[in-house]
Amino acid sequence: MVAGLLSFGVRASAAEKEQAGRFNVLMIAVDDLRPEAGCYGNPVIKTPHLDALAQRGTTFLRAYCQQAVCSPSRTSLLTGLRPDTTKVYDLQTHFRLNLPDVVTLPQHFKECGYHTVGLSKIYHGGPATKVLKRDAKTGVPLKLTAPRFRARGPAWEDPDVPDNALPDGKTADCGANTRISRSRSDRR
Repeated sequence: MVAGLLSFGVRASAAEKEQAGRFNVLMIAVDDLRPEAGCYGNPVIKTPHLDALAQRGTTFLRAYCQQAVCSPSRTSLLTGLRPDTTKVYDLQTHFRLNLPDVVTLPQHFKECGYHTVGLSKIYHGGPATKVLKRDAKTGVPLKLTAPRFRARGPAWEDPDVPDNALPDGKTADCGANTRISRSRSDRR
């Protein structure tokens, strides 16, 4: 269900806690999903944990995608720029190809002293058949060929396995472990 999780300021250090007005920020970015959770008024879909989180935080009720493809929309969210500026219209083009020096939302938080973590496909990595172009300085793939085969199936999963046997469960575990390890390192 959750396509990407981006966590800023998982736990503030002791020095950061002294700064007034410093908040922990957790951003959960979901794409390819209609607002079909309890916190959006759907009485059929049971999402108690998301509903509780929504009650404690800010839930955006009027969100629009920039384009009907996930990578351009996420790129817009993280850069604050429209697809006609980023030139990202597909799943193969990385925004750094056309905007190598743009400051993303996570970069901005990091530059302001926050610990940032990106989990899952927030920057849309994936199974490419070939890397067509890499950034000369960082080696980041900037242009990929499309995957030859895409798994097509139901838009949901409900096998009789533990949550962490599935990609979203692994992302949740990674997020929890990141928070725990940051908490322990802040106590030292």
